[in-house]
Amino acid sequence: MIKFKQIAVAAALASAFAAAHAAPISVFTPNGQVSGIAAFDWAPSPVLAKGGNEAFVRLANGQNDGVSGITNTTAGFPLTGNAFTVYSQGRLNLFQNGTGAATAGLWTGAGSTAGKYEITFELAYTEIVGVANTFPTNQAFFDFAATQTINYFRVYVQDLDDTGAVASNYASGAGFNDGKLVFEGKVAPAASQAGVFSDFKVGAGLTNLGSDGDASNGTSSLSSKQSVNGSGSTPIIDLLSVVPTTYDNSFWNGILTEFLISNINQNLPFTSVDPSEQFHGSITPDIGTVNGGTSFVPGRGLVASGPDILFQTDPNGPLQAVPEPGTLALAGLALGGLALARRRKA
Repeated sequence: MIKFKQIAVAAALASAFAAAHAAPISVFTPNGQVSGIAAFDWAPSPVLAKGGNEAFVRLANGQNDGVSGITNTTAGFPLTGNAFTVYSQGRLNLFQNGTGAATAGLWTGAGSTAGKYEITFELAYTEIVGVANTFPTNQAFFDFAATQTINYFRVYVQDLDDTGAVASNYASGAGFNDGKLVFEGKVAPAASQAGVFSDFKVGAGLTNLGSDGDASNGTSSLSSKQSVNGSGSTPIIDLLSVVPTTYDNSFWNGILTEFLISNINQNLPFTSVDPSEQFHGSITPDIGTVNGGTSFVPGRGLVASGPDILFQTDPNGPLQAVPEPGTLALAGLALGGLALARRRKA
């Protein structure tokens, strides 16, 4: 692993060149190199808003803790509200534009794991609910908390032929944070966004929480739980606006200059993945009798069925990197030659 200072120095040396010449990334997988990657296309994944339903209900009842969000120009006003933690975990489904024989070795959740490897992620960050409209829209608005209590994004690579290797399983929530840690950093709003402003709107009626419908992948005990229907979206979240704390250069061929999670939609019920019974190895969802459910109780106001809410998302991960070492060496020679020419002219 290379650590913070080494990355910072390398990035500083390359930054001027990289700004104009950012390139796709190559990675060294257990099955060989994959080149020309423009993005990590993650499979549909479950997300847990730990305390999110309770935070919404408390705000709807007039209990605002005053936790600050990041001022958001898209929303047009800063938000304050009640904080909760967002957790997610998932597996890579596709190297967008990736080439090389090793692309066929990526395990995407179906078929035998023999001769395969997988790439997984886990993330957590602190969010606030700043607007809770119960009538007539049944819609809530959220913002990225200005102070992050829990915050990380991690990427793991695992050779599934290794002794004791456990393939990821959405139903149980196992196998996402094992293998080799090749990236860890902090989640932060994208440079193009003043904040991460998201919304969720509840639809009519209740249905089962849902699953991917494939019993061979296991069946979550949460799949048959009733759930509200709903949908929403979140703009781009930039995961590399803060320098990473851990970066394995035996996996990444180049220095990442941009690592995004984008196209984050929030959907209920689940339609293509099982809701995880556990997140990050120890965090268990508490969704009560109805996922995202609320009811009005005289004398108490709005009451949450359970403190948490689960939803499904399908994120992408655009990548940009400083060009590979050979290209950087040529750039260095060119810059050196320019400096020498200037010296001679002087």
